Amino acid sequence: MKEILKIYFLLLLVTALAVSCQDDDENTCCDPTNPECPNYDPCWDKEEPNASFFTEDRLTWPEFGENLWIHDTILKGGLIRFRSPFEGEGISHKWYVGTEILEEPSITRNFTNVQRPTTITVSHVITYPVDTICYPFASGRDSIVQNFHLIDSISELLTIENTFRGVLNNQTDSFDFKCRALRHFWGTPARWNSAGWGFYLINFHNNQDSVRNDGIDFTNTRLTFTDLSNPKGVLVVDPIDFSVEMTYPIDFSVEMTYQFPDDNTEYTFRGRVIPE
Repeated sequence: MKEILKIYFLLLLVTALAVSCQDDDENTCCDPTNPECPNYDPCWDKEEPNASFFTEDRLTWPEFGENLWIHDTILKGGLIRFRSPFEGEGISHKWYVGTEILEEPSITRNFTNVQRPTTITVSHVITYPVDTICYPFASGRDSIVQNFHLIDSISELLTIENTFRGVLNNQTDSFDFKCRALRHFWGTPARWNSAGWGFYLINFHNNQDSVRNDGIDFTNTRLTFTDLSNPKGVLVVDPIDFSVEMTYPIDFSVEMTYQFPDDNTEYTFRGRVIPE
């Protein structure tokens, strides 16, 4: 009976705290990260460290002239970064990449001269201090093995050779366009080690034409149209709904914002990836 009463009073206390933080009084303290508030939770924004990590392709960002790192499991290389989201005092890392063993929160390796296509396996071990309040049953150590695919043909990427169907600036009529990576003179699909190749935009801006563009940088889900490009802009391919199982490539949306140097209009193309 005493145990039942304890549970009852505990439920009353939790309910009272929840109701107090729904009060319209602007002076009510409802910040779970503030020790002065009745609903303070010391574990609110603390995540137990784990060994999962990001595999990231390098991408030139047109607005800033800098590089971004884009996480994916289908990568172009050469430089690829492996990055743990967990770092700080007492946290240590150990990476196993081929025959190398490295110990930093993030590492960058060069895969330019690796034979392609191939699957690369990377192992990561993390050790960390155990927070006895927030995750008292943790072991203080975690490990994982992750794989990523290193492409050979540029057309293996979502952003290349797939058809994008959508509308421009919310117009009613849709159109298709695509970006192709082709060898000059031959017109055959480019591979990673191909000499003399470039990007060709097919019916871009609904212009009914094919135009070579030498200012594009690329990853599996991003195209950036850099300073050498006309127009300048960014194309992003994303899953439409993370809550459902994706069926490549039907469940991917595409959005591109861009601007021509001699035109102050900012254009936005929104649509979806159409399977070939």
